[in-house]
Amino acid sequence: MRTVKSKFSVTTLAFIVALLMVTFCLSVTGIAAEKYKFGLDTKIVSNTWEWLFAKSFEWYCEDNDFDWISNEAGGDPAVQLTQSKQMIQTGVDGLIICAQDGDATKPIMDWANEANIPVFTTDADINHPDVKMYIGYSGFLAGQKLGDMLAEYLKNEVEPVGKVAGRVLEMLGPLGGASAIDRSEGFHSIIDKHPDVEVVQALGEFQETPAKVQAEAILRKDPNIDAIFSANGPMSSGAVEAMKDLGLDPTKIFVATIDANPAVLHKIRAGEITVAVDQPCPFYNPIAVYYMEKYLEEGESALPKVGTTVTADDIDISGKTHLDTDIWAAKTAWSPAKISEREGHLWFQTSALVVTKENADAQYLWANIEVPGW
Repeated sequence: MRTVKSKFSVTTLAFIVALLMVTFCLSVTGIAAEKYKFGLDTKIVSNTWEWLFAKSFEWYCEDNDFDWISNEAGGDPAVQLTQSKQMIQTGVDGLIICAQDGDATKPIMDWANEANIPVFTTDADINHPDVKMYIGYSGFLAGQKLGDMLAEYLKNEVEPVGKVAGRVLEMLGPLGGASAIDRSEGFHSIIDKHPDVEVVQALGEFQETPAKVQAEAILRKDPNIDAIFSANGPMSSGAVEAMKDLGLDPTKIFVATIDANPAVLHKIRAGEITVAVDQPCPFYNPIAVYYMEKYLEEGESALPKVGTTVTADDIDISGKTHLDTDIWAAKTAWSPAKISEREGHLWFQTSALVVTKENADAQYLWANIEVPGW
């Protein structure tokens, strides 16, 4: 009996020691690791695209068990600097910036570097080589794509047929804004090749009401116009409404815009807007969060390499249902993405969609998701 009791005691002790060792190993290896906390500072939320752009960051973080903090700068670079500095000081693990001004936001990089916090940019980049990666479609290339389409329309549909000539109203975004500059420069890289095209510019501030006021003032003086190029959706809606108020028929001209929000889709269905190039806004910030976690875990080697292509089969961007919709179901909306370089750092250049009357009702378009209050 003594022998049996002795063996039982040794076995029990060994089990307890082993259990303690396993518990200790689980603790030190980080299996029960602390959550990462990510911050987003976006330049402005003034329409449904921008709302979903910011909200998708919150949803993706919550669905994938990250803590988050999100701020909106209201279109003011100074406010964006203040908000970003505060997030860095409070100790976020990573920071995502949608820059109001690519140069004015450079100090954010200095503060983040001092705190050893990685910075990714989405939709609008910071012109600084220490950004880990920029995720976004090229506003420049979007402007070029629509510039080519507009030039083709002028050549084939406007007298004299066979010659690229006519009068074009360009709706400009905020002066100094990174996205506004890229989109306008892309458009002009095409249209300026044709000296017989007159471009009249209106400052629409990326918003519908200012765009309508400015377009109406120009068209009231001279209503003769053959086409409109708008750097975003709300401004194109404003320009179309200005034409209608003046008794002009927008279905008789070529109206091209970047971004297809719900109002733009409605006008495409009505024939009042001809074409839109649409960006996959629900994916930008989740892609940034996806790679930010990998960067924190594995370092620079976890980021894609210049010259490669990333597809929806390579990375999983998914989560729960929001607004009664699988917000990330249309994975091909951003895929494939080419990895290039911009301002000395990586650029995850997503694809974009061309939206016309033929596909305006497609469920994969973010603007066909019903957003309460917008």
